[in-house]
Amino acid sequence: MRPVNSRPPFFSYVASLWQRRTFIRAFAKASVDKQNTKSRLGQFWQVMDPVLTMALYWFLFGFLLGGRGSVENYTGFLAAGVFTFALIRQSITAGSRSISGNEGLIRSIHFPRAVLPIAVVFKQLRVFYFAIPIMLVILIITGEPITWQWLLAPVVLVIIVMFSMGMAMVMARIVATVQDISEVLPYFLRIWGYMSGVMIPIADRLRNLSAPPWAVILIEINPGTVYLNCMRDALMDSYFSPGGWINWALAAAWALVMLPLGLWFFWRAEDRYGRG
Repeated sequence: MRPVNSRPPFFSYVASLWQRRTFIRAFAKASVDKQNTKSRLGQFWQVMDPVLTMALYWFLFGFLLGGRGSVENYTGFLAAGVFTFALIRQSITAGSRSISGNEGLIRSIHFPRAVLPIAVVFKQLRVFYFAIPIMLVILIITGEPITWQWLLAPVVLVIIVMFSMGMAMVMARIVATVQDISEVLPYFLRIWGYMSGVMIPIADRLRNLSAPPWAVILIEINPGTVYLNCMRDALMDSYFSPGGWINWALAAAWALVMLPLGLWFFWRAEDRYGRG
């Protein structure tokens, strides 16, 4: 008999996750299908969050606060930012509850617990697939041409998913220990979105306000800013983010560091999940 709560060696743990890759994808699909059965409109509701968020931000920051003058195509800029950051935000939020919300399953069956936060990120990616056409239609309607650079968008998506998996595993372990953090996490993620330039080019605004150079640098290397800049560079011909190729190097670095770090951090508590 193998104990339900046990922690195998790290590389054996990684190998066991790889062996369950088909199950992870199937689990993510089943979760989306189950969620859709509760609503007659199905996938429609899955994309309403970024759509409504974009409409609200356009009115508040674009119309009332004059953000439309900050970039040439503000509506397209906002669409790329809101839809892309929604994937990151929803992956981390849902991933943080993947352990605390499945304690019964964890206590009864032996499997690598990292399956749960990873599957949640894949679930959010499947939801994002239904939002992509809306984002692209908005970009085309607002005047963005279809160029070869659009082929870079899937690359951005891959590294965003890698980063989100790492963050989801970090937050899943933290919330499994202190569940109250899940209540305040959405507020921190929303603030992070503001600081990442979802609504306006925040680094440019800080320069205009004569902010200290170190503050501008922190904003520019922030992973949220980096991923939004890369996605906008891929999809928008009217916007060129500061940093250029440095953004892509930083984007890859954040993903390649965060994924193994998050997995290691999560694995360290593998034998304690479900004991509370």
